[in-house]
Amino acid sequence: MKAVYMEGPGKVSVMDLPEPQAGEQDVLIRVHRVGLCGTDLQSYRGAAALTNFPLVPGHELGGEVVSCGSAVPEGLFSPGDPVTVKPYFHCGHCYPCSTGRINCCENSRTLGVQLQAGALCEYIAAPYGNVIKCEGLSYGEIALIEPLSVGAHAAARVHIQKGEFVLVFGCGLIGSGVISAASLRGASVIAVDIASGKFETAKAMGAAACVNPQTQNLEEEIARITHGTGVPAAVEAIGLPETMTQAIHAVHFAGRVGYVGYSKQNVELNATLIVKKELTIAGARNALSDEFKTVRENIRTHRSDFKRLISAVYPIDDAPKAFADWDRAPENFLKIQIQIS
Repeated sequence: MKAVYMEGPGKVSVMDLPEPQAGEQDVLIRVHRVGLCGTDLQSYRGAAALTNFPLVPGHELGGEVVSCGSAVPEGLFSPGDPVTVKPYFHCGHCYPCSTGRINCCENSRTLGVQLQAGALCEYIAAPYGNVIKCEGLSYGEIALIEPLSVGAHAAARVHIQKGEFVLVFGCGLIGSGVISAASLRGASVIAVDIASGKFETAKAMGAAACVNPQTQNLEEEIARITHGTGVPAAVEAIGLPETMTQAIHAVHFAGRVGYVGYSKQNVELNATLIVKKELTIAGARNALSDEFKTVRENIRTHRSDFKRLISAVYPIDDAPKAFADWDRAPENFLKIQIQIS
């Protein structure tokens, strides 16, 4: 089968690899569309500490069921069913797993990162418990479910409520997932980004207002937009020390702050301010199965045109070019997807 093979940083090729052998509890999936994640780009750049080379990258996929192993419950899947895969695998033994928070398992492994057999290939085999049916969606839409679910999980971690204002730093794909989830929860979202070109899409995802802190005063804009009430919640979806710091300054007393962006540097936070404001600070990692299903239903309703999040689609043979183009000009892309078949 055709597969995208990353031998090491900057070394991507398309080659022929053996098709996977599905186990008794596995579903064999023909992959049609795969989204490239920021982690994939960091792997390409040699900056992803958890990546195990060589590997087939990719974990945001849309495909169809080919067959099921003998231990997969009868009637659960049928050949041709459109599906995605929850690409995180947990140990089942650590403390988070014992409390049901398997998304932040201490030994979590992700397809195409720690697990070297990722999704950028024609076929994958996945445990049936990780496979989610997605009737009524295109493969491009299905491949958006995972990153949007990560944003939805961040929104859940800060308990965004109907009728409140929420500040979202970052209008990339994960930020778009936060914006969409917060909007669908009934919140008024203020999106913050230094790239004003992303604002049209942010509004299409549900943002009520957008602020560019390079050309506008963020504090003044928050006061104006909220009529002086301020924001009780903020989610940082960029991973920059300055925006992570801005988030705790921006929320009002008794506020909640969520961090879903990974910072490459240590962040110095004002502990006195955190205590004085009695802030609740929550990290957000990966997503849960129910959040995948909620996002699936949100896309199915077409309340937002989620397909506009897809900036470009490259055929699998051009995957090396896709990585090179993204590496050279990341600002030109919100989401690149690879057409497998």
